[in-house]
Amino acid sequence: MKKQTLILVCLWVAVLCIPLLSLAADVDIDDNAITNTITNITDWIVKISLGVAILMYVIGGYFWVIDNGNMESVKMAKSIIVSATVGLAIILIAKSLVSIVETVVVTK
Repeated sequence: MKKQTLILVCLWVAVLCIPLLSLAADVDIDDNAITNTITNITDWIVKISLGVAILMYVIGGYFWVIDNGNMESVKMAKSIIVSATVGLAIILIAKSLVSIVETVVVTK
């Protein structure tokens, strides 16, 4: 059990660190600092959230594979996958709403 926990923790850390590494080269120099700040913050939050959603898909799939015929484990795995899908939809809707509001505010 300790080996499985260690693998899950390493996977979790790796998935959360990938979006942070991609942000390192994301520097835009523009006249509108507020717009860039809002864009950078929302992009950062979306990237972290997408990493968490992918991690939840992996955990749900892992529980589904190792269920050993236990229907409660399958229910839990399906619940995790459905929750990750709902969370992913909320993340994408929120990002699009921020983008729409930003466009309306910037273009006046």
